[in-house]
Amino acid sequence: MVMGFRILAIDDEPSATHTLKRILERRGYVVEEENDSNRALATAKAFRPDLVIVDFSMPETNGGDVAWQLASDPLLKSTQVIMCSGLDSCEFKRKLPPMHIPILQKPLDALALLELLPAMLPAN
Repeated sequence: MVMGFRILAIDDEPSATHTLKRILERRGYVVEEENDSNRALATAKAFRPDLVIVDFSMPETNGGDVAWQLASDPLLKSTQVIMCSGLDSCEFKRKLPPMHIPILQKPLDALALLELLPAMLPAN
């Protein structure tokens, strides 16, 4: 049962976070959206997600920077991260923290995401 698992969707495109929110809430997840990557860490601290789904290519603060911020924060360092990108992961993978971060290609395959989630979330 996924009820209550908290997911933060971060993308500079509101349509992307709205779509994720709709898909995930239908399956019982609690989803918060953030469309300003500069506010992503503050939003994560306030929301305390179990998982963050973040786009890599965003203006100002990219998804790799957001992943580093999460990994460096004592309250959020155990938060799981899934990276999404239209770029080839070879172009940015070296910019990610040294932790397991699955990378999904955009446009996002909802079924692939839903299959990945159970392994990423705490087993409670």
